[in-house]
Amino acid sequence: MLFKALSFLLVISSVLAEVPSEARLNTERVLLDMMLMPRGDPAVDSYCWGRYTPIMKEIIDVFEAESKQCQTDFDLSNIAIIEKYNGTRVNITATAKASCTALKQCDNLTDQLESFNCFGTTGRDQSQKLTVMSGESLAAAISLDEEIRSITTIQSLCTERAYTRYSNDNSQALKDLTECLNGNIAAV
Repeated sequence: MLFKALSFLLVISSVLAEVPSEARLNTERVLLDMMLMPRGDPAVDSYCWGRYTPIMKEIIDVFEAESKQCQTDFDLSNIAIIEKYNGTRVNITATAKASCTALKQCDNLTDQLESFNCFGTTGRDQSQKLTVMSGESLAAAISLDEEIRSITTIQSLCTERAYTRYSNDNSQALKDLTECLNGNIAAV
């Protein structure tokens, strides 16, 4: 029986890899304490462990699936957000490069007067374009930051809901297992 229980603990430990460490340690500690407690009837022990091992495994599987789904949803949303802003970034980069190219052409002029006039007019024209570009860049940065914060908050809430469900279900299963091991099979 102890071998079966220790095997169960190993299975639970390997599956709990996604469970936060504090929860994993608490679950493992409770299960280990339960396995080491002397019990009366080996048939009852065997029945109870046989009944609750799959239940606890299912609780862990559900938590793991929900946690992975939270991460997948976040990853997909993040990719969509990044793609949404790609066009804006390409346009902003093109504006910046075009402004630099226009100003560099002024430096290629051999006549100083033409060069200074070129820098004066081109600088003014490009300055206006760069001011617009700067405003668009800041607006995109603020919007992007808000969207990323939003999906990060959603991911945190999703993960917290999964963890809360896991904690509640796991606590109830441990309570029921304890009742069963104490011989109160009719109550479970």
